[in-house]
Amino acid sequence: MKLKSWFIVGVLGLIGCADVSLGQDWQVPDPAHTLSFPRDHGSHPNFKIEWWYITGHLESKGRRFGFQATFFRLGQKPGSEKPDELLGNSQLYLAHMGISDPVNKIFLHEERLNREGWNAGASVNDLDVHNANWSLKRTGKSMRLSGSVRADASWDLELIPQKGPIIFGEDGVSRKGPEGTASSYYITYPRIDALGSIRIKDESFEVTGEAWMDHEISSSQLDRSQIGWNWTCIQFNDGREIMGYVLRTADGENSPYSRLVWIGESGRLHHLTLQDYQWEHGGSWTSPESGATYPISPTITALDPKTGENRILRLQPLMPDQEMTGTAAGISYWEGACDVLDEVSGKVVGRAFLEMTGYADDIGEKLR
Repeated sequence: MKLKSWFIVGVLGLIGCADVSLGQDWQVPDPAHTLSFPRDHGSHPNFKIEWWYITGHLESKGRRFGFQATFFRLGQKPGSEKPDELLGNSQLYLAHMGISDPVNKIFLHEERLNREGWNAGASVNDLDVHNANWSLKRTGKSMRLSGSVRADASWDLELIPQKGPIIFGEDGVSRKGPEGTASSYYITYPRIDALGSIRIKDESFEVTGEAWMDHEISSSQLDRSQIGWNWTCIQFNDGREIMGYVLRTADGENSPYSRLVWIGESGRLHHLTLQDYQWEHGGSWTSPESGATYPISPTITALDPKTGENRILRLQPLMPDQEMTGTAAGISYWEGACDVLDEVSGKVVGRAFLEMTGYADDIGEKLR
């Protein structure tokens, strides 16, 4: 799901951008529309909110790392495909980078905010987005990701999709609430080979691993009752994946629009509603920066379509401190690399990324 729009909403209130409330001119996802690639890998200026999100697990000589790279676009004027000037006023770009080094218990992260123009932008024809010297671009059958965290870390990765694109949503539209506007086009590459180089402090590594990519296109997210969410992407050792989330409501319940989707070896999707899975909080870590307490080791019980039986899966973070603390938007969230343990066998059966929002801030209020 990866609902990042609340960052941008918070930013708007801080920097005094134009009114971006959903109006008749902003498009909303349409089940009758068929996505077309490579064009739909690119930017969609007629939609208000868009992001390209990549997480991954990297290895070098037995050493593990986790990384996140997210590029956001917020339209301020519908249909504005070209910058009005060197620093335009029709698009706003926010980006986050993070990298985990469990051996040294280091989590490095950075946030950037730029208006459209020479220092930030996104192509409308294909995947080609940048924020200063951070970039994500499709090159034939692969993608190239370049990122850094100030002078402390950097990476340059080739990303080669092995599965996808996958379109989530029972009819091609991922709905987050009863209102038709609370929805998105949700495009995913759930298994990507990654190889390249990273540097953390004074150490450099040649790395290989696997990544996950989401691209969401929307004009509104969350309904009026929702205050946050927990989300995960799981890559199993058997070649399957899970994308799942619970949308948390103000009365302490999980929204019926929460979803969990199994992705088969061939890419076939099996959608589950809350009747078919449970997400139970587990673990506890309190951030010294935001003061928020996160349930960083949840247990997910989900009906496995391959066996017809429940699987009990626990997400175990590689390290507890993987909180992304925002400066431009003033919003903090937990986004971290995890192992996936089968609670019945006690074995590690895959790897995951876990995201938890709404614990440090009332993001629902910012969205509304």
